[in-house]
Amino acid sequence: MLLLRTMLHDLPKVPFNLMDPAYTQDPYSFLEPMRDTAPVYQWEAGGGPVFMRWADCSALLRDPRLGLDPTFGQGMPAEIQMHFPDFAAMRNNDLLLSSPQAHARMRKLLNPIFGPRAVEVHKAKVEQIIGALLDKMPSEGIVNVAMDYARQYPVRVIAAILHIPDGYEQEFLAFADSLIATIVPGMAPERFAACMPPISRGMAITRELIAERRKNPIENDLMTQLIHACDEDERLSEPELVSLVGGLIVGGSDTTTHLTGNVLLELHRNLEQLALLRKDPSLARNALDETLRYTTFGRTFLPRYVLEPFTQNGIDLEVGKPIYLATSAAFRDKDFAPDANVYDITRRHTGSPWFGFGPHFCLGASLARLEAERAVQMFFEKYPHTELAGEPEYGNHPIFRNLVNVPIR
Repeated sequence: MLLLRTMLHDLPKVPFNLMDPAYTQDPYSFLEPMRDTAPVYQWEAGGGPVFMRWADCSALLRDPRLGLDPTFGQGMPAEIQMHFPDFAAMRNNDLLLSSPQAHARMRKLLNPIFGPRAVEVHKAKVEQIIGALLDKMPSEGIVNVAMDYARQYPVRVIAAILHIPDGYEQEFLAFADSLIATIVPGMAPERFAACMPPISRGMAITRELIAERRKNPIENDLMTQLIHACDEDERLSEPELVSLVGGLIVGGSDTTTHLTGNVLLELHRNLEQLALLRKDPSLARNALDETLRYTTFGRTFLPRYVLEPFTQNGIDLEVGKPIYLATSAAFRDKDFAPDANVYDITRRHTGSPWFGFGPHFCLGASLARLEAERAVQMFFEKYPHTELAGEPEYGNHPIFRNLVNVPIR
């Protein structure tokens, strides 16, 4: 069979700006016509091809010839290391960007701590934090569940699991937002520099907390477990420990916020599904996966970098160059699910590709599911009668379609 090859400049171009407010409100009116018209596009802003369909995205998500690190283990550029040492240290020791050998070593250590059974020990603490937050919310009227609920509990949960003293929530949220924002390809230098002070402050707090916990270890405490892994036989280096704790704070606070807000929004947009959940609260976990499939809280496309040259769907991929996966379009591809445009919380998924595959399966997936599941269930326990009180509003985060207002009456 002759494989026809296409040059990148011959591909159709992504025909819209990802910061367009219309795209933020409804990305699928943009993505679905693109996906149905062509499997691959040129994204000029990102400097690489975008794969739109499930067949390509599924294969590329698993392909070892792609990596997450544009520097391929060479470390951050010298200029960044000189001017922004905290950021460089964190990224150079990031679990996701580590070498395959370092990644395997750290995951072997960490997987038992974050497995489904292991995180159940935190369930009572999760429920206590969510319950206390719900107690402070009004019993009737309109509640902005994006900012007053979904935004409030995840950072408190991760802080409690790590036994971080009260008062750091806002600094950790700024830390998370700034670190995630630096992922944007081609970020303007002044915007990149503006992200650095919150990152440096977050790293400083992390180091202070690790030093304090070394002096005063806590039984069954996640941070104490990580420190023990660092100090015993040097299984986890000190820079890896600092980066990991910082990464947990980031990952444990931000993405769970977006997941919770989107679940509550989609359930109120699909009232028959909300009725099913009210009748059977055990469907909450299914609702999480279905929401991750059905709607995206990511604004941009998922980046990967070519580690060795190969051809995908007729496109020659060059070493060191980025490619992008439009997973939000792929999860609504009929090849992924025949009725992919239907929101169905009874749908049984055979996997969770939104959490990744293989060695890069999301470390915090079980904890995120536990938190968001109880947040959804406990919300509806408090509020037996709810309805959407207006259209959702989104912010202008460069990576996320960040909900800033979901009014629920």
